[in-house]
Amino acid sequence: MVHYSAVNSLDIPASVARDNGIARDGETAIVMITLQKPTPEAPLQAVAANVSGSARSLMGERKTLEFRRVERADSIYSLAPVPIDDEQTLTFDLDVTAADGSATVPVRFNQTFFTR
Repeated sequence: MVHYSAVNSLDIPASVARDNGIARDGETAIVMITLQKPTPEAPLQAVAANVSGSARSLMGERKTLEFRRVERADSIYSLAPVPIDDEQTLTFDLDVTAADGSATVPVRFNQTFFTR
């Protein structure tokens, strides 16, 4: 199971941004991806993943995303910054691959952003 979100970096609390090395500014969004699978120990266990992909504007401008993996306690997630404009809708096309290569999940979603 893949969980995904994309938010304006100003929506991330300052302490969380600092702990994750995220620069907060109103013209950058952060894409967060988590891969989980059921295990005997937990119904949804976070697993390491390699994430690649891009964001495309409605005008067709494509931005390659560079994800970095973050591992904290029982959490494993991947983060990528993406520049945004006010009232901009981006289509995200991602491939989420378990680090052990056992599965790849394609993910596509749209998100509209607002700058501050």
